Amino acid sequence: MDLEEIRKSLKAAANEKVKLSFEKFVPSGKKMSGVKVSVLNNIAGKIKEIDFDLVEKLWGNGVFEEQLLAVKILGNFANKDPERTIKLVEKFSKNISDWAICDALAIQGIRKIAKDKQKEIFALSKKYISSKKLVAKEIRYYIINRIKSGWL
Repeated sequence: MDLEEIRKSLKAAANEKVKLSFEKFVPSGKKMSGVKVSVLNNIAGKIKEIDFDLVEKLWGNGVFEEQLLAVKILGNFANKDPERTIKLVEKFSKNISDWAICDALAIQGIRKIAKDKQKEIFALSKKYISSKKLVAKEIRYYIINRIKSGWL
């Protein structure tokens, strides 16, 4: 699936009730389409080849569902290029505006590389501990505590 096909699928799956629910539980002010997470999971599963450029394009649009989908796709292929994955996580971490994307990035985005790249991931998370942005601190919390607990 390319970007155009993905956006067509997202548009077709958009639902006003889901959008209102997302806006209630994820109050980020970010544009939302109202696409169920199960649809995002289905689309992410259809991406069979590594495409980090697609991940960046989805993220760059700033739409909640596209960013969540970008993280899911990144997580599927993180182990194919761990260094690029870490660079993207660092890049994406600079403009996270809600807990849902933060949680997905810190858990799903790096799950496949968490054990092998602990040192790099901890170094990245240390950058965010002194941040005044709450979400940046949450990223560090999720990464460190998930790895320490063996959950990642």
